Amino acid sequence: EAVGQPANLQSSPHKSFPMLDKRELIAGCLAGAAGQTFGHPLDTVKVRMQTHTGGIRDLGAWQCAARMLSEGGPRTFFRGLSIPLLSKSVEQCIAFGVRGSADRTLEAAGWQPGRSRSGLSGAVAGATTALLLTPVYLVKVQLQVSAREGLSGPFVAAYRTIANVGLSGLYAGATPILIGTTIGYSCRFACYDKAVEIVKGYGAGDTTATILGGGVAGMATWASHYPLDLLSARMQARPLQVDGQGAKLTMLGHLREVLREAGPRGLFRGLGPCLLRAFPVNAVIFLSYEMSMGLKI
Repeated sequence: EAVGQPANLQSSPHKSFPMLDKRELIAGCLAGAAGQTFGHPLDTVKVRMQTHTGGIRDLGAWQCAARMLSEGGPRTFFRGLSIPLLSKSVEQCIAFGVRGSADRTLEAAGWQPGRSRSGLSGAVAGATTALLLTPVYLVKVQLQVSAREGLSGPFVAAYRTIANVGLSGLYAGATPILIGTTIGYSCRFACYDKAVEIVKGYGAGDTTATILGGGVAGMATWASHYPLDLLSARMQARPLQVDGQGAKLTMLGHLREVLREAGPRGLFRGLGPCLLRAFPVNAVIFLSYEMSMGLKI
């Protein structure tokens, strides 16, 4: 058994073609639901800060949260939860399932356990989730930033986007999402394995190592690609935005706009609540995953 990897994230001993494992898929689904419910309020604050919704351009995280509370009450923090709750469940189902399958493929190809194998299998999982779930991410962002725009639910948000932009509008922000999620999930699983190894080296038990390893992995995930996430959020919040020549604003156009408005620091706006959310949410996700894998499913 590889040092630093909890038993449930170990590669399957199967030597045949590595198919998706039902237990990994179910455990990932349950873990995603638990993590999303726990972290959605801070995610909403992060998106509001990234997209400057509601006149909060110059507000910090706590001031932004206070304004949201005064404008809409506690329910504001859970606006748009239904779609991300479903999407996070599916996302983590795909992520853990594809990660496990990719890891077994690399094992069959002769790769030894370690950060390189974990990182590459994580990258495959990240790219897969990005390709499948970009429209869901768009609907989530649309609902989070629309306080009074008549978006009563996810289907209304999706319909309005399709009516205004066409089906391609559902893939606004796809480029930064694909790049960022591939990088982020590579860091996520590689850092998780290393963090667990380090924590266990100090004599910690499996539960403590999973919680700390998951939290650190979550923070590393977001830190590794946060500017790309910010750009994708801006693109998805305003899919109809155009530049001075009337052309649709691209990822590079949004990048120039952010740098012009706030300089390099603008690319990290909202990072505080994002990292504050990342540690406990990913600790919950990995702990829920490990516990679910321990069940007789």
